[in-house]
Amino acid sequence: MSDYPHCLDGFNYAEDVLSGKILACKYIKQACQRFFDDLERDDLYFDHVAAENFCLFFEELSHVKGSLAGKRIELEPWQKFKFINIFGLMKKDSEGQFFRKYNEVYGEVPRKMGKSIDATGVALFMLAEDGEPGAEVYCGATSEKQASYVWDPAKTMLNNDPELKEHLDLEVHARSIFRSSDNSMFQRVIGDPGDGGSPHCGIVDEYHEHKKDDLYKTFQTGMGARQQPLLYVITTAGDNIGGPCHEKREECIQILDGVLTDDHADSTFVMIYTCDSESYIESKQLTFDSKEEEDAFNANFWKTEEALIMANPNVNVSVSLKWLKTQQAQAARAPKDEGHFKIKHLCLWVGQTEPFIPYDEWLKCADTKMRIEDFITMPCKMGVDLSSRIDFTASIKCFYQDLDGKRHYYWFPDIWLPTERINDLTESWKEFLICTPGNEIDTIAVKKKMSEDLDLYNIDEFVIDPYRSAGFEQELQDHGAEIVTFPQTIQQYTDPMDEFEAAVKSQRLHHPNHPVLNWMLSNFRAKRDTNGNSKPRKEDKKKKIDGIVAGVMALGRSMTSDDGSFDPTILTI
Repeated sequence: MSDYPHCLDGFNYAEDVLSGKILACKYIKQACQRFFDDLERDDLYFDHVAAENFCLFFEELSHVKGSLAGKRIELEPWQKFKFINIFGLMKKDSEGQFFRKYNEVYGEVPRKMGKSIDATGVALFMLAEDGEPGAEVYCGATSEKQASYVWDPAKTMLNNDPELKEHLDLEVHARSIFRSSDNSMFQRVIGDPGDGGSPHCGIVDEYHEHKKDDLYKTFQTGMGARQQPLLYVITTAGDNIGGPCHEKREECIQILDGVLTDDHADSTFVMIYTCDSESYIESKQLTFDSKEEEDAFNANFWKTEEALIMANPNVNVSVSLKWLKTQQAQAARAPKDEGHFKIKHLCLWVGQTEPFIPYDEWLKCADTKMRIEDFITMPCKMGVDLSSRIDFTASIKCFYQDLDGKRHYYWFPDIWLPTERINDLTESWKEFLICTPGNEIDTIAVKKKMSEDLDLYNIDEFVIDPYRSAGFEQELQDHGAEIVTFPQTIQQYTDPMDEFEAAVKSQRLHHPNHPVLNWMLSNFRAKRDTNGNSKPRKEDKKKKIDGIVAGVMALGRSMTSDDGSFDPTILTI
C-alpha cells in the first residue's frame, strides 16, 4: 500500500471514521462500512493503480481563486476516500470483464467544501484521461451562473497551465473544451436539455435547485452507449422536500441503510455530510438522566462545535472553524437566519420530516429465523390496508404474547401487487410479493388468501380501514371472521402509534426482515397535532406505507389491559 499513498490515506480515513477518531455522521459511517464490505465481495476488486492515477491527475490541477490561486491542489483524506471508491472499485460484468462499480454519485456537502472544484477535476479526467474515444462531458445546472461554477474553473485551469493543456491535447473555446483528435468535448447545459447526446460524464450541480429531474434523466438515459459512464450529482441541502433532489437523497439513504440492494443501488456511490446528535451520543457513549434532558440535547446539537466539525469535512482547510462559529452564533440568536445556516452549513433539510421509526432501530427487531408455523396457536389480529385496484394491498398477521410482563408482537406480511406493476420495482423484491395477473389487484385472490389464513391460524379479528372495505367485510364474515373497522383518525391512531414506537425501541416487535415492508417503514412518517397525537402519513404518493399501516392497525387491536382482556379505554372502534 506504501506505493499508493492516496489509497492508503483513503483507507485510513475510513478506518478513523469507523473507530470514532474522526467525528462523522451516520451516513458517512455507513459509506465507510460499505467500502470495507465491498472489499470482501468476490465479484469486486480494488484497482490501486486506477485509484491512485486519478488522485495523481487531480493534484496536477491548480486552484483558481483566493490565496491558493496558482498552487497545486492537495486532496484531503475525505476526498481521497471518495475518489478511490469511485475510480478504484471494479465489478465483473456478465461477460467476465471488469468495469468501474460506480456509474452514479450522489454527494451532499455544505458550502465552501470545494465540491465544484471536485466536479471540475472529475470532468477533466473523464474528458481527457479515461480512455473513452469521443467522450462527451456535460455540466448541467438551472442557470448559466451555476453551471459556470464547474465550467469556469476548468477553462481557467487549462489556460493557466499551457503544458497541461498541451499534454491533454485540449483546446479551450468560448462554449466548449474540445479535443479534435477524437472529437471529445466538455460543454455546459442550462435548464432542460434536449435528447441526442451520449454523455460519458454528466455533472448535475446544486441539484436541490432543480424543480424537475429532466436534466438528471436526460444524462442518465443518454449513457447507454458508454461502457463505464459517470453521472455525478453534487449539492448542498435545500428546503424543497417535494423536489427531485430530496427524493434522490431519500433513495440514497435507503441504499446506505440496505433497503435498496438492486443493481442500480449497487452502482450508486453515496456520501452525505451532515450532523446528527445520535451518532455523537453513540460515539461518546453519553447517558442522560431523563428523556427531557436527551431531547434538549438533540434539539440544540446543531449549535455545538461538534456539529460543525461533523458536517464540514474541509473545516480549517477551505473554510475556517472560527468563521463557521460566527455564522452559527448569529443563527442561534436570530431565528430568521437559522434555516439558512442549517441548510448551507450543516446540510440539514429545513422542512424535512424525520422517519417516525429510525431505520436502524427497526432492523434491530428483524428476525430472519421467524417461521409462521411456530405461531399457529398464538392469538392473532390481521390488519388489512386495501389499496386502489392498481396499487399495493397489504395485510399483516400480528401474533402477540406476554413475556416477562411485556407484550411482544410478531408481524408476518402479505403484500400484493398487479403483475404489470412489478417491473417498476427492485428486482430482488419480486419474490417477496404476491403478484396478481393484469394491471389491477385481483380482489378474489386476496380474499381467498385471507380466508385460507383464517382456517390456518388463530385469527380472532380482521382489522380493516373502512375506506374501500366494501365487499371484503361480508365475504370474510361469511367465512366466520370477526371484522373490526379502524377509522383513519388521529384520535384512533395515537395510542397504537405510541405503542408501535415503544415496541420497536424496546425490541418487543419482531418482523422477518421483509424488504418491501422495510422500504415502507423507511417511508413512514407521522402527522402530529399540538397535543402530541399522531397518525400515519407519507411525504408523497410514490412512497408507500400500506404494510406498516396494516401492522399498526393490527397492533392497536392487540393492545390489552393487565388481565389480558381487551381494554376499551385504549381504543374505541
